[in-house]
Amino acid sequence: MIMKNIYRIFMFPIIFGLFICLTGCEDALDTEVPSDIVFGNFPANGDEAQALLNGIYRDLKDDYNSTLYHEDRGDGFDVGIIGTVSDAWSHNINATNGTSWTAFYGAMNNINFLLSVVDDLSFSNEQTKNQMKAEALFLRATYYFYMARIWGDVPLITEPILSPDAEVIARTPVAQVFTQINEDISNAISLFPRDGFADKNFASKPAAYALQADVKMWTGKVLGGGVPDFDAALAAIQKIEDQGASLMDSFNDVFDTKKNDEIIFAIFNDRDEVNNHYASTLSVRDVNYDPVASPDIPGSSANVRHNYSPSENIRNLFTTNTDVRKDRTFLPFYLEVEGPIISYSQTRYYGEVIDGIRLFTNDFIIYRWADMLLLRAEAYAAKNDLENAVIALDLVRNRANNDDYTGLMNQNSINLEILAERGRELFLEPKRWWDLRRFHADGTIDIYDFVPNLQGLTTPLYWSVSQSVMAQNTLIEQTEGYDQ
Repeated sequence: MIMKNIYRIFMFPIIFGLFICLTGCEDALDTEVPSDIVFGNFPANGDEAQALLNGIYRDLKDDYNSTLYHEDRGDGFDVGIIGTVSDAWSHNINATNGTSWTAFYGAMNNINFLLSVVDDLSFSNEQTKNQMKAEALFLRATYYFYMARIWGDVPLITEPILSPDAEVIARTPVAQVFTQINEDISNAISLFPRDGFADKNFASKPAAYALQADVKMWTGKVLGGGVPDFDAALAAIQKIEDQGASLMDSFNDVFDTKKNDEIIFAIFNDRDEVNNHYASTLSVRDVNYDPVASPDIPGSSANVRHNYSPSENIRNLFTTNTDVRKDRTFLPFYLEVEGPIISYSQTRYYGEVIDGIRLFTNDFIIYRWADMLLLRAEAYAAKNDLENAVIALDLVRNRANNDDYTGLMNQNSINLEILAERGRELFLEPKRWWDLRRFHADGTIDIYDFVPNLQGLTTPLYWSVSQSVMAQNTLIEQTEGYDQ
């Protein structure tokens, strides 16, 4: 019975993901597919395989549209006026309330299924097939990177589960998972048939280099890979620059103009694409503020719930009023003109107002050039090449109308400034928890002191696994540090 349940959970997304993308995808995700697709005989050709791939991108959007696994655990959120917060925010994570990775493996099974059949399908040309394989490998690496940062050791599965009698496996050591991640990224880079970008809502060679840089900075610090990993990250970032990524002149345009010059990879989003954007949990209902007193708040009569407020820690990162990002990160809202501040709303994402209701139609930005510049600064600082670290740091500071860095020229001071700059630049993208994890690993901060809700606690930084996952697979052991 357990294996039948797992089989059903894994197989349904393959079929459902294929059909839903035929009816719900717009713009670049539109693909016309024959209507005679049946279980056991799909995808039958390259067009049907493309539809399945589009469904995987939808899986990624659904899985990405949450702050639970990352921002909730960082220092970026205070309690909002609604105040329904997660166990992750309070770090009330234990052996009994762990999370399930089943949905992630559902998406992973789609990817593995596609990779297992793609070479047997007919395509108009070899480049189209290689592009599809490269995108699938990129997506698998993206998912495993996400999961490895959440849980550490996770079962490494690279073949599709097509039978209820399939053998279950235990958690794979995280270092081995990263070996697969790196292999998938390298293979994807070699398979992409062109440099540069065709459509920034889909994986590309620059996106794969961005993922590679992100992975190498994580393994270099958290897993102790050191200088070879930092050098690999720097090389990948240079490849992105060589292929045309650049900063937008205006910070606002990063969020208001989709697929702009700064974007490396963003997940497509539009009206009716998702139930709501995670930014809605830091936005406010119109009954809770006065739009005359607070005219620039992205409020709405529906589809928002102010669970969280941009935290005091984040607000305090903006030490000057000249920083153009400040008002595009948070604004106070009021119940009356000249009244007291009620709380703060996010102002990164405004979406659009349709029929009187605000819909957060912004794309989900995964990688952009400012992120890579700050990873470059971080990599140089990790190598104690402080001059080059500051050069990269200042490119981002200057775009925000800030002067060059003039602080102490030692590794710890520059690391702290890079961490602060990432907090200012990348708020709510989301990057903060992963940044804190890296700078904790290299000794720049003690995350148990730095994050207010972790102070006095010993909660492990990896998540616990849900009891249901362990019940379905008795080979799965609880994450280290959590009592059974």
